[in-house]
Amino acid sequence: MDRSLETLRQRRAAAWRKETVPYIRYMGQSGFPGFAALVVLSGLIGYIAFLGRVPPDFPITAVGTAALLPFLAWSPLRSFLVPADTVFLMPRESGMRAYLLPAARAGITLSYLLLLAALAVYAPLYRQGAAPTWWPLIAIAFIPLKAANAWAAWTERRMAWPSARRLYRLLRWAATALVLAALLSQPLWKSALFGMLASAALAAAYRLPAKHRFPWERLIEEEAGARRRRYRFFGTFIDVPVSGEASAARRPYLTWMAAGLKFQRSNAYSYLYARTLFRTELGGIVLRLTALGMLTAALTGRARLLNGWGAAAAGFLFIVLTSVQLGALSRAHRHSVWRHVYPLPESQREASLLAVVRGALAGSAALMWLSLALTLAPAGNDIPVGTALLAYMVYSFKILPARFKRKLAKERNDDLGVSDK
Repeated sequence: MDRSLETLRQRRAAAWRKETVPYIRYMGQSGFPGFAALVVLSGLIGYIAFLGRVPPDFPITAVGTAALLPFLAWSPLRSFLVPADTVFLMPRESGMRAYLLPAARAGITLSYLLLLAALAVYAPLYRQGAAPTWWPLIAIAFIPLKAANAWAAWTERRMAWPSARRLYRLLRWAATALVLAALLSQPLWKSALFGMLASAALAAAYRLPAKHRFPWERLIEEEAGARRRRYRFFGTFIDVPVSGEASAARRPYLTWMAAGLKFQRSNAYSYLYARTLFRTELGGIVLRLTALGMLTAALTGRARLLNGWGAAAAGFLFIVLTSVQLGALSRAHRHSVWRHVYPLPESQREASLLAVVRGALAGSAALMWLSLALTLAPAGNDIPVGTALLAYMVYSFKILPARFKRKLAKERNDDLGVSDK
């Protein structure tokens, strides 16, 4: 084993931890840990109350599959590789196993521990159903499933073509979901047999695509993406340096809204911030939060948690989380020199930014409300539905704009060097 490469990764990991410690401290001072603990505690209280009256037709297996699948199929790998490594480390490619092995072990261990935690939360609900398998045996059965997913994820990273990588990742997640559903609903020997057949079929299929011996470019892209996500999270609490190039996604199902703006001077900043939101990773975060909020509202509404008020509260929680993420849009183009080149007033920039954020949150809130309304209204829970609509709109059109204006004023004073004291 090449100890020098292993030491190099240890130094890079230590440098990353040292770099992020101050941001973690600021996050702790912001009150976010207390808010997160309150959210978890509230969720557990609602979950315990729900366990006391689970409907007979509740989709226990489907919920368990959806909850456990991300932890089972997710295979993180922090390589700490940078573009310069394709020049300086590529001659030592044969010894890169020593460099990546600790990262692979750490990634598998972390995701497996999170999987066990999710299973422990799901186990009380699992026992409410048929429960054909003792849940500790399911935890043991997850070990070969996790190992198979880790091997498949590494093989996907080595694939030469991005289209093949995406296709095989989709196949792996679909096959894992089917095996997981079988494990939660069938006797262990049947699900084990099905899992072995599915693994054999996928292993044969994974031999077909062209592959690199070592996926330098893919690992560098993943590392840059991991840094961007962490910096974006820390950026919610304090200004942080920009790490790497921002990735852009097409998302034609969203960008048409920006293209629909009239071509005139007053819409310049609206177009800029709308495209920034729709095509960057921030838009993906908002989409995922919206989808998760819709699903949570629908499930809690179907369970009649707190007579429908639980669904309304769950939707409101996701609206607040979405608004926190949308706050990061104010830092996009904040230090761009082109703001001072083009003859556009600063007040127009702030007004356009506020309009984009308000519109995005209102659209997200409307979708979440629609999800819970379709679940609660047929059951006659009209009061929670109406109250949720009022609360969501008040937050989107009154509370958020007021908070966002204060945030923009503070950033403006910071840029001018004005102290709040």
